Amino acid sequence: MIALLPTMALAAELIVGVDAPTVQAAVDQASPGDVVVLPEGRWPGPVRIAVPITLTSRGGTLVGTGEGTTLTVSAPGVIVDDLHLEGSGDDLSGPDACLFVEPSAAGTVVRNSLFTDCLFGIWLHQVVGVRVVDNRVEGRPGVHPSNKGNGIHLFDSEELVVRGNIVEHARDGIYVSATENSLIADNEVSNQRYGIHYMYSYDNTISGNVAENNSGGLALMGSHRLTVTGNVTTGNAKQGLLFRDVQYSTITGNRTTHNGEGLFFFSSLDNEISGNLVAYNEIGARVWAGTERNEVRGNSFIGNRQQVFYVAAEDQVWGSNHWSDYLGWDQDGDGLGDRPYRNDALVANLLYRYPSAALLLNSPTLELLSQLQRKLPALKVPTVIDEHPLLVGEW
Repeated sequence: MIALLPTMALAAELIVGVDAPTVQAAVDQASPGDVVVLPEGRWPGPVRIAVPITLTSRGGTLVGTGEGTTLTVSAPGVIVDDLHLEGSGDDLSGPDACLFVEPSAAGTVVRNSLFTDCLFGIWLHQVVGVRVVDNRVEGRPGVHPSNKGNGIHLFDSEELVVRGNIVEHARDGIYVSATENSLIADNEVSNQRYGIHYMYSYDNTISGNVAENNSGGLALMGSHRLTVTGNVTTGNAKQGLLFRDVQYSTITGNRTTHNGEGLFFFSSLDNEISGNLVAYNEIGARVWAGTERNEVRGNSFIGNRQQVFYVAAEDQVWGSNHWSDYLGWDQDGDGLGDRPYRNDALVANLLYRYPSAALLLNSPTLELLSQLQRKLPALKVPTVIDEHPLLVGEW
């Protein structure tokens, strides 16, 4: 620390338009630790930062040319603070972004900044220890999702912190690929394909995020040892929380409400799924091929149009969860139902294949079939059974 004091004492503030004619000229003139300031106005890019400095603004905007990347960071320890970046190119294979952080830029901090009219907002590429905090990324509304990039894109990186950002109108709000030991927390992601999209990423925490009005809320795929806790997914057209090929993960304390499907599990094994609220969705939980050996307990399934849609070759036992449509009693007062909860698989499959059968839900014939399936092997359909359902939910 003492050795750094002379450098810190000599740190200078360079104002674009006063100390240098352009942003790139000011950056090239700066020494490590200096602060480059964009005053009010629109200042043309592109800019590359190859020295550990702070780039900030007092009302200024860094504007791209509409081709390539607006700002590239290649030096470690750079701080991008309180800056407005605008106008990347539109080459998805480029990739064109408003901010591109290269592998050599370990420890970069991006905070309190606004990104608009970007193909990709922020791209972190094979980098370590970057913090992306309290930014706002606005994609390109009105553009087809296939022609958009992601708001915040993480590729082959580790030890990242992505916290408190607001992302909307991108392809995926936050896209995480081959990234490990990182935290994605307290972000708000809306009006996109997926709010947060994980692919082949291990040992990460996804906590306290809000995903609203997307096609899918949180889509976690091909990933292991995730901690998924305290997230809220609501109003998403398809899934609130989607897990495909996810293993050894903890999924707890999440709220997924008013979605097409609250939970969707495909080929996911050996996970703990506990203490989640799954409420007022079209389908509470869709459980698909190869999903087994999960501990599913202490969740509350409330008011879903269909509590569970289950497809497998044999019954699966959960417990203990709260089911708002449970018809049973608790004679010994231990808080658990004295008879199992059994999802009505026959009716669920009938409604899935023939939606118009909903008109017969309360008919004596359908009720008789539901009762007979427990007695006649020919009618029996594999289903989810909760042997000791909770009489009162956790929420």
